[in-house]
Amino acid sequence: MRVAVLGAGADVGRVISFALAQSDLLTEGDELVLIGRREGKSAFVVRGMAEDFSEAFADKRLRIVPSLDPNDAWGDAVIVVASAPDPAHFTRLFHRERLAEDNCHLLLRLMPTLRQNRDRISWVIAVTNPNELAVWLISEALQSERVIATGALVDSWRFRLELARDLNTEPHRLQAWAGGEHGPAMLFFWSTVRVDGEPLPTEVIGRLRCPSRSELERKKAEAFAVAEKVLGTEGLDAAYRALRPFPPEVRTIVKSYLTHTSGAKTGGIAAQAVLHLLRATRSETPMLLCAQCVSPFGTIGLPVAINRFGVTPRPDLLSDDERQTLQQVGAEVSEKLRRLRESVTR
Repeated sequence: MRVAVLGAGADVGRVISFALAQSDLLTEGDELVLIGRREGKSAFVVRGMAEDFSEAFADKRLRIVPSLDPNDAWGDAVIVVASAPDPAHFTRLFHRERLAEDNCHLLLRLMPTLRQNRDRISWVIAVTNPNELAVWLISEALQSERVIATGALVDSWRFRLELARDLNTEPHRLQAWAGGEHGPAMLFFWSTVRVDGEPLPTEVIGRLRCPSRSELERKKAEAFAVAEKVLGTEGLDAAYRALRPFPPEVRTIVKSYLTHTSGAKTGGIAAQAVLHLLRATRSETPMLLCAQCVSPFGTIGLPVAINRFGVTPRPDLLSDDERQTLQQVGAEVSEKLRRLRESVTR
């Protein structure tokens, strides 16, 4: 097995690379390729990482290969983490468009290389944001549907944890899926919520959820304002606490920005999502997860069945209302991506 991490030298790339080396997915004789950039400290970082990992995992007999050449991005899976610099401070929210534009430039520069390697790439798992942009461009370059992204799975896990806190139960007892856009137009699929396999009573859902997208937007804006104020005056712990009265959907969205603000980024959950998706791509039996992929609804996050033969969107697992909203958000995101690509290629 050969796994290449494109963007291994950055904060999140390092966590993902370590998780891959430590996991049971890579065993004796397998190859982990750590690809960095020639410019800046990344050139030194990936070489040092390769030495460190070779020492740390010597007993596993993995082949750890450092590289500064994007042409080495091929194999059973390519993990795309490469991103423009994104400083960790709370105003990141207001720079989403700038980051999207910078990463669109970056991804477009990588497309000729990926296109050249498409016969040698089995799967791509994208972490780079915007997730939908990465999946759309890479799928087009490779002419492949075996391109998925981590965002919807990450959002689902965050949603599950917040629900577990409100329900006073353990997260492992819950199933709760989220999708839509890994960003402002995130969707929460309440019809999929289960506790010990049983759906939540209607009255419980009514107590916990925002009744409409407009109410979610209003509560989200309020939560961001509260968090920003408290963060600036009382610190990060107080900012997390200040979000407790808000609905679980709002906390799911806003808390991830606070975590990013801390400087920790969100590498831990991204790494776990990469491992889950990679495991699914090696499975004979389809695994039900949420992920961004190309679908009849656009390039969007939704329930999918993944195994080694491919990825199958499963919108049939959602309610009629959820599918209708997903269709609407998918169209909005597709138009946003089209405008973004046009703006950077003029």
